[in-house]
Amino acid sequence: MLAGLSTVSLSTLVALATLLQLSAPGSGFIAVISGLVLVLGGTLLTARFSHSESALKTMALAIRSLKKAAGTPERRRTDLTHFFEAARCFRYGKIRPAEAVTRHIQEPVLRRGTQLVLDGFPREQVMLALQRQIAEERDHYRRPVDLMRSMSNYAPTLGMLGTLLGLVQMLFSLSAGEMTAIGTSMGFAMLTTVYGLTLSNLALKPLASKLEQVGRLTVNEGLAQMQAVMLLYDRHHSEVIREVMEQLTPDWTDQETDAAPRLAAVG
Repeated sequence: MLAGLSTVSLSTLVALATLLQLSAPGSGFIAVISGLVLVLGGTLLTARFSHSESALKTMALAIRSLKKAAGTPERRRTDLTHFFEAARCFRYGKIRPAEAVTRHIQEPVLRRGTQLVLDGFPREQVMLALQRQIAEERDHYRRPVDLMRSMSNYAPTLGMLGTLLGLVQMLFSLSAGEMTAIGTSMGFAMLTTVYGLTLSNLALKPLASKLEQVGRLTVNEGLAQMQAVMLLYDRHHSEVIREVMEQLTPDWTDQETDAAPRLAAVG
């Protein structure tokens, strides 16, 4: 919810939450809410100041894409089955059936490379286009990872800021003899530290590591797909390409023959 606010709105919300805590130190509920807004909102606000708005949107999209990863292996095996069929048709000069099968490939590198080969582009242009595609896929994951690692450093800092504010508030309450506010001020001080450490170590860092793993796997798979497309360009037999892909991406090709009956109606 906080991530959808504008920079001005987010700044105002963080400032109001902090001022509310400082002006009403006796409320535990206010301490809980204002501490959360300070750490979470302050982390997002600092990220917006240090990165572009498009980087934040890219991070949100990358996190959402992790939810779709469950169905990816089956889709990739189906894509390989279509690719092998396209390679078989292309080897024997059946361009139209190969193009019909290629339309069902969803993997961007594999689909684009196959289309370029079927369209008769030179080998160098095909390799250059696929290398650019792989680089774009790499950057798609690298930017969110860098941003989340920066945010994982911001969160504990904001937590420590809340701790210091709580301690200062506690000292003022102690000097004024307001014993009721001392416990709430200490609670606010401790809560912000907990929020900062939790956001950093249990949310942002694990997500950054997961995205980094997915990005590294995506690049490796893209390189394997590019090699398969080059074999297609050289008109190698589909079984030769299959053997190469089994060595490079064994998780893709497990049970890939299950998708073969779905090709009966293609072409």
